[in-house]
Amino acid sequence: MNTKSKILKSALELFNETNTQAATTNHIAKKMHISPGNLHYHYSNREEIIRELYKMMQREYTLLPHEFPNTLSELFEANKKSFKIQWKYRFFYSELLFLLTRDNELKKLYAQDAIAQRKRYKTIFTQLKNRDVLTFANDEDINYLVDMILLIEQFWSSFVKTSSTSQPNIDTAIRQIEKTIQPFEIKELS
Repeated sequence: MNTKSKILKSALELFNETNTQAATTNHIAKKMHISPGNLHYHYSNREEIIRELYKMMQREYTLLPHEFPNTLSELFEANKKSFKIQWKYRFFYSELLFLLTRDNELKKLYAQDAIAQRKRYKTIFTQLKNRDVLTFANDEDINYLVDMILLIEQFWSSFVKTSSTSQPNIDTAIRQIEKTIQPFEIKELS
């Protein structure tokens, strides 16, 4: 593993343990047993490290068209995978709004990715509709479902953090998504 990768690994650990404000580049360098100058040779500041971690997360998280789910069980498995990736980068979702207000470049990246994620979900739900897995009265129903899934994905950990003492639970989040989709499921006749 090269130094840049080690910096990202150490930063991710520190950000998840504390938060991005408590973990400075000096803390990251100290954790790695390197000088701050060596760290700054690779990354000029904490925001650059956060952006790179965000890009890593997106590469792991983003479904390509050939990976789009064809069934509800495949969709729920894809959601489970995405929540595991979110947990790996949990600092980002815990501090989402704060991070976006601090870094315009990150905000632009996130906005572009949010638009792309919305399009992916619309495509997935349209395909599930065409396969007679889901039914929608109109496009507004699809938009509603997309919004609800994105809300759960983006703010689940914050919701759990502010509403209970337990850790965010992936299975509970998946159940929320299942319950949100349930009214749109086509039930097979027995």
